[in-house]
Amino acid sequence: MSERNDNIQNAQHGVKGGMSKEEMARKIAGNLSSYSADDVQYREDARRRAAVHTEFAGECAPVNNPYLNFSNERRQGSSSGRPAGGRSSKSGRSSKSGKYSKSGKSAGGRKKSSSAKGGSKNARKKKKKKNKQRRVLSAVITLTVMLAAVGGGGAFWYTHGKAKYDGVFLENTFINGTEVSRKTPKEAAELVKQDSDMPDVITLTRPDGSDVRIPLSDIGLKDNLQSSVDNFYKEQNHSQWFTAKSQKSEYSFKLDFSYDEKKLDKEINRKIVEGQASVEPEDAYIQRTGDGFEIVPEVVGNGIDEDKVQVLYDYIDGFLERGEYSINLSNCNCYDTPKVRSSDLKEQLNQLNSLYDTEFTFDFIYTTETLSGSQVIDWITFENDNPLDGYTVDKKKAMAYVEELAGKYDTYGKDRTFNSTSRGKMTIEQGEGDYGWWIDQKKTCNLLVDLIEDGVSVTTEPYYYTNPDSQYTYTCNPKVRTADDDIGDTYCEVDLKKQHFWYYKKGKLEYECDIVSGKPTPERNTPGGVYKLWYKELNKVLSGSTSAGETWSTPVTFWNNISTFGVGLHDATWHTSFGGSRYVNYGSHGCINMPYDAAKFVYDNVELNTPVIMYW
Repeated sequence: MSERNDNIQNAQHGVKGGMSKEEMARKIAGNLSSYSADDVQYREDARRRAAVHTEFAGECAPVNNPYLNFSNERRQGSSSGRPAGGRSSKSGRSSKSGKYSKSGKSAGGRKKSSSAKGGSKNARKKKKKKNKQRRVLSAVITLTVMLAAVGGGGAFWYTHGKAKYDGVFLENTFINGTEVSRKTPKEAAELVKQDSDMPDVITLTRPDGSDVRIPLSDIGLKDNLQSSVDNFYKEQNHSQWFTAKSQKSEYSFKLDFSYDEKKLDKEINRKIVEGQASVEPEDAYIQRTGDGFEIVPEVVGNGIDEDKVQVLYDYIDGFLERGEYSINLSNCNCYDTPKVRSSDLKEQLNQLNSLYDTEFTFDFIYTTETLSGSQVIDWITFENDNPLDGYTVDKKKAMAYVEELAGKYDTYGKDRTFNSTSRGKMTIEQGEGDYGWWIDQKKTCNLLVDLIEDGVSVTTEPYYYTNPDSQYTYTCNPKVRTADDDIGDTYCEVDLKKQHFWYYKKGKLEYECDIVSGKPTPERNTPGGVYKLWYKELNKVLSGSTSAGETWSTPVTFWNNISTFGVGLHDATWHTSFGGSRYVNYGSHGCINMPYDAAKFVYDNVELNTPVIMYW
C-alpha cells in the first residue's frame, strides 16, 4: 500500500513539475493496475476515476467532474463497477456487472463453491466483513487520489476551462430566443439581428407598384443591439463556467433605434418627390364598344402633391417608429390621385349594358310606340371631364324622336273630314278651335331622357299641353280616339250660315235649335273651328270690352264654355227670336246665344270634352 501511495503521490507531483494531465492520468491508472486479482474492484474504481480526470483535463467540461461528484461516488462505493451518473470512460469500456472473467473470480473476490448450498452462516459473515473492509480501503485510496488531483490537476482544469470562455458567451446562453453560446458579443449581435428580421433597407412601394429602397446606413441609423449584447456579456459570471451546461441563461431586450430625420427627408425628397418619372393621374371612364360598354381604368400616376410633402414624411416616420420597414404608399394621402376609379363606375356600367334589353313605350290610347334599347344606345354621351355624373342622353336626339311622335299623333291644329247634317261630307278647318290632342314636346322629351337615365323599361303616356292661363288641357275624349278620328259619334254641331244647332249622341240626334251667333264684324264675329265643352257654370256674369271702347256686362243662367278666349253656349232671354239673319244686326260678341231651354239642355245633358264643331 505504501508503495502504491508513493507512486500516486509521485504522479501528482509530476503534474506540478511539468508532467501533462494525460501522463499523470496514465501513471495513476498504471499504478492501480499492478494490484492482484483480489483487488479488482479497487483497481477498477481507481482506473475509472483516472479516466474521468483525464476527460475533464482534456475538455475542461464542468459537468460530472470527480471533485463535485466525489461524495456521491463514495456513497455508491465500487460495487456497481461504474462511476456515478452512468458516464463511461473515453476507452469505451464499461463494466455492466462489475465482473471480470479472466481471473475466474467474482466481483466480490469470492471463489465459486463446490460445496452444498452455500456453507455456514459464520462463513458468510466472515466474507461480508472482509468485503466491507475492502470497500473502506477502496474509498480511502480513492479519496486520497482525488484530493491530490484537486490540489494539483483540478486547479489547472478550472483555470483552463474559464480561459476557454474569455470573450465569448457561456454555454446555454440565449438572447431574445437566439442561442449565442460560445459566440463573441459581435457574433451574437449579428445572430440576434438575423433572427429579428431587422432589414438593412427601407422599402417604399409607390401606388403604381414600383419600389424605392433607402439603405438604413444612408440615414444614420443607430440602434441598441450591440450595446445590449455587450451589457449581457458583462453581466455573465464567467467564474461559473462549469455550471453553464446545466443552467440556461436567458436575456431579452426591446430593439430600439434612432435615425437622422433630416437625412431621411433628404432621401425621400430625392428618390420619391423629385427622383421619379412623372406620370399624371387620369380618371377612369366608360367607352362604348361594338357590343356594349366597358370601363377604361384610371391611371394612378406617381406625382406628389407639392402641398402634401410633409404628409409623406410623417407617413413614413409613423411606420418606422413601429419597427416596420416595408411601407406601401398607396394609402398615403399625398399623391395627385385620379378622382374617379374603376370601382366608382361599375354601377353605371351595369346600367348602360342593361339598356340593350330596355324598352320605353308611349301609350296613345288606340296604339303604342316603343323605343328600343338599341336605339337609345346611340343617344348616350359621356362627360369624361366629370364621369361621376354618369352618362347623359343627347336631348337633341330625344327631341327629334318626340317631334316624330307629335307629327304622327297630334290632332290639334289639323283639318278634319266631317259629315255635316245639311251639307254632307266636308273639310273642317281647325281655325280658332282648340280641340285635339297636342303633345307637350318639351315635357315629353324631358320625361324620355329621365326614363333612359333610370334604365328601366316602362310604359307611359306623353305629356300634353295645358293652357297656362286657363288650365285648359289639350286632350279629348279618349273613348273615341282612333287612327282616323278623334271626334266620334257624339258631338255638337253648329252651322253658322244657317244659324242652327244639333246635338248627336252615339250617332243619334238628341236635340236641335236655332241660335244667334256673333255680329259679323272683325271684333264680334264667331270664328269657325273644332272646339270642346270643357267647363260649365251657373249664373255667370259675362263682361268685356272692344277696342272701340264698347263695354258690356250680361248675366246668364247657363254658361257652357267651349274655348279659351271667351266663346260659349249660353241662354239669351233678351232675344225675341233666333235663327235666320238676326245675327247680322243683333249678333253677340262672339258667343252662341241660345233659347233658355236649349242652354239648359246642354248644361244638363252634354258631357264635358264633347266636341263642338262650328263652320261657315
